Amino acid sequence: MTMKLSTVDFEKGLHHCDDVPSLYREVLQCYLEEFSPLIDEDALLASDNEAKIKIHTLKSLTATIGAYTFSEFVGQVFNKWPSLTDSEKRQEIRQLNHFLFEVNQKVQHYCNENPQTD
Repeated sequence: MTMKLSTVDFEKGLHHCDDVPSLYREVLQCYLEEFSPLIDEDALLASDNEAKIKIHTLKSLTATIGAYTFSEFVGQVFNKWPSLTDSEKRQEIRQLNHFLFEVNQKVQHYCNENPQTD
């Protein structure tokens, strides 16, 4: 299960971008800019509104890039977030960051192997 959570289907992600490689690469770069620093636990715990925005953005972007299983997992965290204690929220953020790190590595590798051509 853990390996599956960090799976990225780059072909499907490319298809989300109308099969335009330069557009897909730009989306991947935007994703990395937003989520390479990973998720700041303290910022999310300080503001439920910030948490909702950040988690929903992560859910949407991971689906767009082709990380569907992780996106579904993030969606589950988003849905249960309001009912979690601070301790549970901290655990969820750490788990998200674990898989986010793995997805980020795969995205970075893809970008390195498929350099911008325009």
